[in-house]
Amino acid sequence: MPLPGEARFELRPYVTVQERYTSNVDLTPDGPGKKEDWITTVYPGISFISNDARLGAELNYRAGFNFYAHESDRNYVSHDGLVNLRYNPDPRLTFRLRDFLQRSDDPRPAVYGAGQAGYQLTSYQGRQRYWRNVFEPAVDWQFARESTIGLYYRNNILRNDDNALYEDSTEHYISPRLTYWFDQRNGIVLEYGYTAGDFDTSADFKGHRAYARYNYRASAMTTLFVDYEFLARDYEDPGNDYVVHAPAVGIDYRFSPTLSATARAGYFRWDPDRGNAEDGFNGLLSLTQRDRVTTYTLTLEGGYREDLFSADNLGFARYYRGSAIVNHRLTERFSVGLIGIVERTDYTQFSRKDWLYTADVTADYRILRWLTVGARAGYGEDDSNIPTACYDEWHAFLTLTASYNVF
Repeated sequence: MPLPGEARFELRPYVTVQERYTSNVDLTPDGPGKKEDWITTVYPGISFISNDARLGAELNYRAGFNFYAHESDRNYVSHDGLVNLRYNPDPRLTFRLRDFLQRSDDPRPAVYGAGQAGYQLTSYQGRQRYWRNVFEPAVDWQFARESTIGLYYRNNILRNDDNALYEDSTEHYISPRLTYWFDQRNGIVLEYGYTAGDFDTSADFKGHRAYARYNYRASAMTTLFVDYEFLARDYEDPGNDYVVHAPAVGIDYRFSPTLSATARAGYFRWDPDRGNAEDGFNGLLSLTQRDRVTTYTLTLEGGYREDLFSADNLGFARYYRGSAIVNHRLTERFSVGLIGIVERTDYTQFSRKDWLYTADVTADYRILRWLTVGARAGYGEDDSNIPTACYDEWHAFLTLTASYNVF
């Protein structure tokens, strides 16, 4: 929660007006159901930030008044709220609380954070309105210079207006974790996670995650590591239980204070109670540059993941993904960006295979200290072996934001 200069408090009301074009408003296959539309959204909002040694707070809320040009019965009010708190009664003891609330009909889940792609790739279709709330308290105790012990909890709730078509879900996840450095060169990370997943129609499950990593700091620039992840999913009938084993080795390397890279290589084995086991490559190669002028992240990765608490709830998947996210500041006021992502996803429990593509160009210009304009244009596609899951879409956004710094 950074603040400019010596400022410790910032209160900023703002209003954003966005015009959005989509060639496929419901992300449906080619045919009579594929419709284009223009969506005008007015976002009045307010943000508050405070930061000192003991207490930090970030509060942000905006309402969105969404107007569809062609189908006014789709008009609705969206909500985005964020509470992010930090409390340090002692410099070594940190309590954190984060809560995120969203009311939306956008099939592309938003990604929040600097340098992020803006929207996730998705196989989710339709503009079904939903509520999502994520509540995340955590506590960490720094008992040595680079050693901490902590506890993290997540409550993740998804409720769809039409739960006959889309899956409602509730996730409870708790994770104790330990980072310990024996000396300047040798350290370990140990984590355990317990998940209770409740679903409206699918089988509920209890899950366990164990993770261990050994780090060897060969130099100030180089860290070698070996890690291992174990997953177990115990479903109620008629669900199919499974376990996952995933060992890997890797290296983190800093070329300079602004340029870093990670390489990891390993494999995973997915072993279900019913059906054949599968294994595959599990790895990552990434290069990240962050300085005042240019930031970029180039990534090649592959392995496994779980789609458990989305509206689709497609379960365990094997995937391969390549992405490039670049942002370049041409002047102090003007920056441009490029986003490109290609992904192959195989859902093992549904015999579904998707090729997902997205490409966007972005631009942001600060007209005045309190007035900015942004633009984004691009293309997204899901080429699936399930014909009804295929879609392609051209989209464009034009955004104008005015804000006022009260203090």
